Amino acid sequence: MDIQRRDLFRSLSTPFTGKEISTEPIRPPYNSNPALFEQECTTCEEKPCIASCDEDIIIALEDGTVALDFSKRGCTYCDDCAKACKKGVLTLTEEPLLIRANVTLDMTKCIAWHNVICRSCADVCYDRAIKFLGMLRPEIDYENCTNCGFCIGVCPTQAISAEASKETT
Repeated sequence: MDIQRRDLFRSLSTPFTGKEISTEPIRPPYNSNPALFEQECTTCEEKPCIASCDEDIIIALEDGTVALDFSKRGCTYCDDCAKACKKGVLTLTEEPLLIRANVTLDMTKCIAWHNVICRSCADVCYDRAIKFLGMLRPEIDYENCTNCGFCIGVCPTQAISAEASKETT
């Protein structure tokens, strides 16, 4: 599998461009209409989706909405948050609605890319979306990645990150 050119150039150019990391929150899955977060999620006082999450990754934000925090765990797509949502912001559909995020691997921070054997990200990837070029050099296979976030919290150098995406997945 070839290294994605855009990932290579993005990781190399970030220190020079001073590009800020997106501050847009990463929303839970099962959301077909992102505008509903501002309209309906803010009116929900109980936030049952937070209590329903066994992974404890759904957090309340200051604006009254909820977001995902991948710092320790990821999303199992168990459907519990959608089942608990009383406002219709999160709903189950025939087509699975994945997390809208762009997960990236910064090769300049990744210790495996610096000849240290590390498989932390691949070991937790249920979808086998982290491929290795030989023993070292991991890369994300975007065809298999579900943006679950499990790889983010286990990375010892914070080389994997996610930012909100507007794309429907």
